[in-house]
Amino acid sequence: MVKDRKGIFAVGVSLIAMSVAAPAWAQDTSTSNSTPTTEGKASAGDIKGGVSPAQERSGADGDEIVVTGIRASIQASLDQKRRSDMVSEVLTAQDIGKFPDKNVADSLGRLTGVNVVTGSAAAGGFGENQNVSIRGTDPSLNLTLLDGHSVATGDWFVLDQTSGGRSFDFSLLPSEIVGSLEVYKSSQADLQEGGIGGTINLHSRKPLDLPQGTISLTGQAAYNDLADKWTPQASGLVSWKNDEGTFGVLAAGFFQKRDFRRDGQEILGYTDYTNFAGTGQTVTAPNLIGAAYFRQKRTRKGGLVAVQFKPSDRVEVNINGLYTRLDADNVNTNSMAWISRVIGSNSTPGPNNALASYTIRDGFLTQANFNPTTTGGAAIQGRVQDDIFRKAYSSTLVANGDVTFHATDNLTLTGEVGYTKGKGATTDTFAWETYWDTGVNYSITGKTADVSFPGLPTDPTSQAYLNNYYSWSWGGKIISPDKELYGRADVELELPDNGFVKSIKVGGRLTHHTRSLDYTAYAWPGNGLYSGTKGVGLGTVYDGDLIPGNFGKGLYDFPQYSLADQGKVQNELDSVAGGRQFAFYPPLSFSVKEETQAVYAMAKLGNDSDWRGNVGVRAVHTDLDTTQYSPNAPVLDIKNVFGNFGTVKDNSKYWDILPSANLTYNIQPDLLVRGSVSKVMTRPGYAQLAGAFSLSDLALTGTAGGNPHLKPTRAWQYNVAGEWYYGKQALISVGVFALDIQSYITNQTTTQFYTTQQHPQGANFLVTAPVNGKGGTNKGFEVNWQQPLWFGFGILANYTYADAKAKGGGTIDGNSKHTYNATLYFENSLLSARAAYSFRSKFRSGIDRGTPMWQDDFGQLDGSILVHVTQQIALTVDAQNLLNKKLYYFVGNPSIPRAYYNNGRTFWVGAKVTF
Repeated sequence: MVKDRKGIFAVGVSLIAMSVAAPAWAQDTSTSNSTPTTEGKASAGDIKGGVSPAQERSGADGDEIVVTGIRASIQASLDQKRRSDMVSEVLTAQDIGKFPDKNVADSLGRLTGVNVVTGSAAAGGFGENQNVSIRGTDPSLNLTLLDGHSVATGDWFVLDQTSGGRSFDFSLLPSEIVGSLEVYKSSQADLQEGGIGGTINLHSRKPLDLPQGTISLTGQAAYNDLADKWTPQASGLVSWKNDEGTFGVLAAGFFQKRDFRRDGQEILGYTDYTNFAGTGQTVTAPNLIGAAYFRQKRTRKGGLVAVQFKPSDRVEVNINGLYTRLDADNVNTNSMAWISRVIGSNSTPGPNNALASYTIRDGFLTQANFNPTTTGGAAIQGRVQDDIFRKAYSSTLVANGDVTFHATDNLTLTGEVGYTKGKGATTDTFAWETYWDTGVNYSITGKTADVSFPGLPTDPTSQAYLNNYYSWSWGGKIISPDKELYGRADVELELPDNGFVKSIKVGGRLTHHTRSLDYTAYAWPGNGLYSGTKGVGLGTVYDGDLIPGNFGKGLYDFPQYSLADQGKVQNELDSVAGGRQFAFYPPLSFSVKEETQAVYAMAKLGNDSDWRGNVGVRAVHTDLDTTQYSPNAPVLDIKNVFGNFGTVKDNSKYWDILPSANLTYNIQPDLLVRGSVSKVMTRPGYAQLAGAFSLSDLALTGTAGGNPHLKPTRAWQYNVAGEWYYGKQALISVGVFALDIQSYITNQTTTQFYTTQQHPQGANFLVTAPVNGKGGTNKGFEVNWQQPLWFGFGILANYTYADAKAKGGGTIDGNSKHTYNATLYFENSLLSARAAYSFRSKFRSGIDRGTPMWQDDFGQLDGSILVHVTQQIALTVDAQNLLNKKLYYFVGNPSIPRAYYNNGRTFWVGAKVTF
């Protein structure tokens, strides 16, 4: 046995030795051996073994070689990570307009300790990643910057608009306009406050960094196998600079269409029932079990313009502007088993009882059968359908200018001013809701529930099926602008002869930020005329469309059902008694004005040989003014069809003092150790401060609006990391981290009684509101291995363990304990290819309809191939979710489903031309 152990040990040592030796061996036999700087450039003399069209492009004078491709990107990223004073991760584009993924969030998700999500708790997951979390912290606790300054955002989905968070929506930002990404996992005094988990800094390209006369054009066609449609995508970049390299202009543009389809089953909330069916037991049962059919057309378009001017070594001026817009019209149809209706009215002993059988498991009603009529002969309503049509978009605008002036050899002055505006808008929403007299059976098995409707015609196109009851129509318009005007000034004095203090830097920053949500809802006279009658129903707006025959394939079996026609619904709403009557809807409206003033001082330290770092402090003052609307306000100054409301204004102010220190020590030239400690903060989300008050009449749930006196989430952040750069494009790093969080903002759910238009006698609602909860901790470690192998192959792999716990044992939103990524790449003179797999373990995504919602373990395989036809032309193929993995959500217990979604696979094929 001892001998066997020695043999295993010897094999292990040999493998490690071979992998450590591999970088040098691989580089000696590869055509891509180079040592690029941060911009991915190397001199011609550094290139060994010849240079292929895939890896070089001559400069104007013929003496510069620009190295591109996967290996150059990896080396540039490692060089930048190595030089940083902070604990960070870096990713650079392998070529102009060619990140390894189609979405910036996807690329970020490859980095150590970074997670991505495709949607919020209430929205569920869609087919494109849109939010980023760092080391298991919720996306709202991270900060996103563009070239070091603020970038406003908007949300296209209605529930994200009303939730009013601070996390950036990366679905707005195509990878074509970004040159590199940095993720700061520690903090320092001159870094803008706001990221507890970390800060993401997106770097756009600058014209003086690119060869003169650079032109890059990409055209692709995108195909989603679930939507079964091809759509066009195009992007381009043109960069020019003068011969002296003192003035340059860059312009980039993009136009991208994608068709989305999402099939799913949704269980919209659970409710507790005391003395269920006279048993004396308290049972938790689903409210609605729906077959949700979502389809969407997304059009993303916009561009970037950058002007760079360096008239001398003393002065540099940068002016840039970015605009991007995502048109995201969508239709969501959900035909649902109306369990909350039949269980509340037809499950108690007596003449109203329609309950035939049931099963209770672990306190949940996992199976129940309801007859089409009660014991007294009355029909029950076991099915309801919502057809919802939305026209929506989101947009981001940034205009920024900065100046750097080297007043002397040791004194540098910098200034910046900018404006950014984001907008989330639903320009129109209208819904058509109908229901049926039918029994209903359901049984939760695995990740879905089997549902059937006894007594309902099986042919969804028959008159008996279509002639159902009209219920309600609702909707309206949302405009949610997010604006910030900011300014910054810094002074840095270098002290070359002052021992270990290398420089002193001081500065300040001012912001004026506003975020609001204006909701205009409609009342429709038809609701009063038709509700509860069969004169108008699904047949009134039916035009022959059914859900696809392959709906739910790979998820569960559900019979086809009929769809309302958008044009017929709109015509019906417009033709009855003057049509829809729009009015300001105060319960879903709010505004926040936030002004901040920050000052900081930081000293850069080092001994010019084996250690460097910085120490500093940032002080920031926050002044908030909030506006909400309440039917209980002292003065009811808003009176319309929706009731009487008053304006409620409030104010709060607070200071944050944020010290920080970073230290890097070189044990050997290629082996370094980092340590950092800092105090960090994240302000509450805008809707948490002054959010909307809303109720769901069907699910009997609601949100109770914002709390203007919420305190920020504040924490002490600790990092220790070791990094060994043992070869070109090679790294082994290990880090440990801890967050000591003083107070999390959490949600508290209580039962409250309200009267509404659909419940004029009143009903109990589960209402959720934000509060400052207990603090907690987030502790973990991460490992990163990057290794070029043989014959052009290489591997990138990382793993992160993050254990976030609230005081008292509560769960922290957004925390996946286990995250890992593995990327295998290959590159030679003809081909660049990679296959990348990302995995994150289950995490709680938030509170949805009064119930905690978890996303289950999820792993996804993506791939890309780039074939160099000539020095200027390459063919491209990209693929997302090759294994067609599904998104599963549950409520606390993994055996109790909340939602199960299929978004399909997406493929891109096209060509790229670069001069």
